[in-house]
Amino acid sequence: MTSSVKDAVGTAYAASSRIWFTCAYGVLNEVYHPTIDRAQVRDMEFLVTDGESFVHEEKRDLLSTFEYIHPEAMGVRYTSRDPEGRYTLTKEIICDPHHSVILNHVRIEGDADLVPRLKVYALLAPHLDGGGAGNSARAVDIAGRKVLLAWKNQYSLAMASSCGFSRVSCGFVGASDGWRD
Repeated sequence: MTSSVKDAVGTAYAASSRIWFTCAYGVLNEVYHPTIDRAQVRDMEFLVTDGESFVHEEKRDLLSTFEYIHPEAMGVRYTSRDPEGRYTLTKEIICDPHHSVILNHVRIEGDADLVPRLKVYALLAPHLDGGGAGNSARAVDIAGRKVLLAWKNQYSLAMASSCGFSRVSCGFVGASDGWRD
């Protein structure tokens, strides 16, 4: 369950895309599909670390600002800064206009010595068909790219990256989740 405090609610401009999302605290919150009352994702955020001295959870540790991409667009932009000013994570979140897809354009910039050493981890919490219990997931290779799949009953989702993932994993909260990995 996520907070009821929201920065935005978004969807596509075309009715052929039947997906909606909410945003708060610098992250993508619920994703609804195929109807506005059916949450399929609890949240999706990033962890950022230098592998030695810090691990930042996007929604708790970074200082985020929110704005709309354009006054007439249903896309949002979060600019999240490291509290020490060493790097900035910028995300633009918008729905594909004709498919039930959320696009998340992510860019990290900052200190020229630090940025190449950063490791960025995407954490997605599927809550298909109304909850996290009973979800199944796996990592697969599709056309040479690692893709994460999750499913429960008649609902499914996929998460992929245009730049590719170097490693992927699927697990259960408290046992084999992204935090433990």
